[in-house]
Amino acid sequence: MNEMRSDSHYYVPPPSSYPIAINLGLFILTLGFVLRLSALASGIIPMLAGVAAILYGVFGWLGKIICENESGKYQPWEDRSFRIGMAYFIFSEIAFFGSFLLALMYVRAFSLPELASMDPHFTLWPDFKGGWPSGGPKSQAFTPLGAWGLPAVNAILILASSVSLMWARKGLSAANRGQMVAGLAIALALGVAFLLQQAMEYRHAAELGITLASGVYGTNFYMLTGVHGVHMLVGIIMLGVLLLRAFHGHFKPESHVGLDIVAWYWNFAVVVPGLLVFIYFYWL
Repeated sequence: MNEMRSDSHYYVPPPSSYPIAINLGLFILTLGFVLRLSALASGIIPMLAGVAAILYGVFGWLGKIICENESGKYQPWEDRSFRIGMAYFIFSEIAFFGSFLLALMYVRAFSLPELASMDPHFTLWPDFKGGWPSGGPKSQAFTPLGAWGLPAVNAILILASSVSLMWARKGLSAANRGQMVAGLAIALALGVAFLLQQAMEYRHAAELGITLASGVYGTNFYMLTGVHGVHMLVGIIMLGVLLLRAFHGHFKPESHVGLDIVAWYWNFAVVVPGLLVFIYFYWL
């Protein structure tokens, strides 16, 4: 089918198989995960096949979009559409991550104090205090994580990555390609360092007895840091693509929607949630 344009000169690309590949990959990945949980099969092969299909669809689709952009097919209407789409996506991610933070807030601010205010002669389990951190009646013994170790270092890393990304954006505005490339490279390196630090923290948490068997504390720890880590990994891939494009001179002061939407994602779906986790889970 030939490429079409509407009366408003909005570029309409031809049909693509990449969205089908992505959705099929998600289905196969989920199927493999369910098989593994239910012990009906190992599930490893379907999960790997699903991941491969997703990566094929994502990178193929993004590559096509980049080629269309560099060939001059995108105009201000398309630029605006990409920004609106990313804004909606970020709002959905904020709601998604916020649900986990609200669950933690409910446990800390409402559930435990309410249970502690019950009849003092009635205890839910031995040594119940009603304070945070708490694992629950069947939790294994554990030592809570402190804020001023790896978590504080990670908070500094993501703050620095946000600053370096803004510095890269300023370099683009000033037509300073070297500054833009350097800022993107620094942000990427800081993101990778964060993930390595997170892996070290998981090992340290296991040494302290914090696992999924640690009740509500362990569940919240791995859920919050795991979800944030996945978003960080996606952001690192985005920054890697941006860095490659910057080396090839793709971004210009008048054409930089790709850099802007990744900066939005990084700041609002990676940096802000990471700081909220540090403040409310580790520090307070």
